[in-house]
Order: sequence, then structure tokens, then C-alpha cells
Amino acid sequence: MPKFRYTVVNNSNQQLQGTISSPDEASARKELGELEFSIVSIEEIPEEEAASESTLPVFEFAGLDKNQKRVAGTIQAEDEYNAYKRLLEEYEFEIEYVGPNNLTEDQKEKARKKGAYHLHQQLEEELLATQEKESADEKDLKEFEKKQAVLQQQIDFVLGKVKEMLDKYEQNMSPATKEKIRQRVDKILRIKNSTNLDYIRKTTEDLLHFIQKEEIFLHESEHMADRTNMVVEAKSMMMELKRGKSKSNMSVTDAMRQWREEHIIQNENPPLYYRIFDSIVSPILGITTETEKMLSIKQQIQNVNAQMKHYIVLYFQAPDPEFKNQARAGIKNLWNQRKKLKKELAAEKKRIKMERKASAQLTPVEKLGQQVLSFTGWLLAFYLIYYFLSIYTTSKELGDFTIPGVFYIYRSAFLKYFLATVFLLHSALSLKINFFKRNEVASLVITPVFLLSLIVIYLNF
Repeated sequence: MPKFRYTVVNNSNQQLQGTISSPDEASARKELGELEFSIVSIEEIPEEEAASESTLPVFEFAGLDKNQKRVAGTIQAEDEYNAYKRLLEEYEFEIEYVGPNNLTEDQKEKARKKGAYHLHQQLEEELLATQEKESADEKDLKEFEKKQAVLQQQIDFVLGKVKEMLDKYEQNMSPATKEKIRQRVDKILRIKNSTNLDYIRKTTEDLLHFIQKEEIFLHESEHMADRTNMVVEAKSMMMELKRGKSKSNMSVTDAMRQWREEHIIQNENPPLYYRIFDSIVSPILGITTETEKMLSIKQQIQNVNAQMKHYIVLYFQAPDPEFKNQARAGIKNLWNQRKKLKKELAAEKKRIKMERKASAQLTPVEKLGQQVLSFTGWLLAFYLIYYFLSIYTTSKELGDFTIPGVFYIYRSAFLKYFLATVFLLHSALSLKINFFKRNEVASLVITPVFLLSLIVIYLNF
């Protein structure tokens, strides 16, 4: 039967190429048209070329086309799986089975019974792996963009400070020093939008190193205070650049807050094990989210602490008393600034606490307390039912019937202590939650009374 080479376009605007066996060109066009292909070109393959052509393996298939009409035929592909993919993706067939064309009739029958489920599973695994890879790549890209944005903010801050320095002390700086600084700034501006973040960071650090070590002013002795402040500020900016390079400096609390933000707050339906872990860390973290003002104050305190460390180092390394005096004055000013920031942070925390008290929003500790109260209430109810049932059963005459030992629950010494503890805990929580919900003084009274009552019961029961 003659063979025809064709080029067609399917409904998804994919251009497909292949061969088809048909009695004549009109029949070949009709078959392709029934598959809803737009024919671009079709030509008959000479017999000599078809015979000498090195072809791919041929696979037999059966299934349904888009119009739910049964189709059967052969297709060339590297292997059985790629034949299945071509039929599914290019021709949009629903495949019932695919198998090599050179099988015996018995083997073909087994292949038909086996079907194409294993090929479908293989395709799903491949698609899942592709999606996971794309998801991982997308996550890496977002992480990179985030790091790039943070670094660019740091670079803008450094360049802004350097510009302020040049504008302020331009008349007192040597021309050679100013030119070297400007050359380094120009280089940073050229590479600022590069994707090589480490190189950008290193170039900026080189500029800050230069400012620290170079004799910036023409008359250093007359600008001792300016020189000291400049060195400290350069070291602080250097530390900020290095902090942005890795997450190793993140505190445990910050790491827990970040985990909570990603897996609990931003997750509409977190898994059970996430919720269990969140109930453990919630009392530790306290406030679920910090305000922008709190985060800003904390960052300022960190910067002040870093500058104080640098001033202390400069104080001990000072070459003369004048330098020591300047360093001491810097430490004193920073200490006063730190105290002021601490007061602002305490006032902001107090404001949030008061707002939470005035609102109906429950804290994580309050939510946990309500859950424990509910659990202990059900536990006590179950025990009372079981207790009275046991008393009733053991007090009746049941003839020769032997009462099981489980009905003598009231004789258990362990249960006496356990139920006394549960009762006191339930009573204390009930008082606190129902009558003194957000009264801190009540907490200071109820807790020691609860513990003292426990001790009295354990010693006298």
C-alpha cells in the first residue's frame, strides 16, 4: 500500500509530521480530515525511498478519537511509551492499548488485555515530576528575587550615605581620595542590577573597607569626631550587608515566626501536624504578628547595638586620648538612643496588649486554656457517670452473677489522686476563663491556690 508523508496542524495549533498508509492521496486526505487536522502538505513517498528509509519501530494501537469513534492503526516512535504520548498529545486519542507491531497474535491479545493503564501511570508520574521541578524552580526564582530586592535596598542605602559624606566633607577631602571613592561608586552603579549578588556585595564591601582604612580628610586631627563616626557607620553598613547574605544569623524566635507565617497564617488549611506544632510554639511566640512599627524599632535597636560594639572596639584601639574621648562620647549618645528606643518598643507592646484585651480576639494561651477546660469537663462527666453506674451495680444483689472488677473503680487509689487533680484544674480554669478572663491579678491568686490545694490533697488523701 502506498505511503504518504504529511504535515498537518491540530486543534491546539501544533504542527505535526508523519506518514500514513492509504490506497491513494484522496483517501489519505480523508483520513487526516476525519481527525480534524488542517493539512499543510501531503506527498507520496516513492517505493524505493520507503524501502531504504531507516524507520523507527512500529507500534499497533486501538482507542477512540475526539468524536468517540473507534480508531486502530500503527504509529512510529522510539518506544511504547513515546508512542502512547504521541497518540495522546498530538492526536488526542483515548488509548486502550499500545504494543509492538511484530508481536504474535497471542502476545497482541495479552497486550490488549493489559491495556494502557501502566503507560498512563508513567505519564502521570512524569507530569508530576515536571510540575514539582517547575514549582521548585519558581520557588528558587522568588527567593532569588527577594534576595536581590533586599540587596538593592542595602546598596541604595550605602550609596546614599556615601553621597551625603561626599557632599558634606567635599572641601576637606583630598582630590585623589574623592576620585577613588567616585570610581568605586560608579562601578557599583554599573553592576547594581546584575544577577551576581555576591560580586555586587563584595564590590560594595570594598568601598566600605576603603572608607574605613583610607585617610579621608586632609587634616585628620581636625576631623577626629567625623572620622570616628564615619568608621562606625561604615562598619555597621558592612555588617548589614553580611547579614543579608545568609540566614544563619536568624534567631530561633524569628525562624519560628517565619515558619508560622508560611505554614499557618498563609495556609488556608494547614495539616493536623502543623496545627499541633503551632499550638506548642504559640505560647512561646506570644503575639502572632508584630506591627511594622515594632519591627522598625527592633531593627533600629539592632543597628544601635552594632554601632556600640564598634565604638567599644575603637575605644580600646584608640591611638590617643582625643580619639578615646570621641569614642566614649559616641557610646554615651548611642546608649541614650537605645534607652529611648526600648521605651518606645515597650509602649508599642503595651498598646497592642491593651487593644487585644479590649477586643474579643483570643490569644494562643487563651485558646489552649479553653481546649483544656473542655477536655477536663468531658473527662469529669465521663468519670461521674461511670462512678455512679459502678456504685449502683455493686450495691445490688445479683445472685450468683460475679460483678467484673472494672465496676469497682472507686477503690482505685490512682484514680482518686488523678480525678482530684483534674477537678482542681477544671475549677481553676473555669474561674479564670469565665470570671477573670483577662485579669492578671486573678492569675497570680488562682495559680498558687491551685498548687496549694493539690499539695494538701496529696498529703491528706
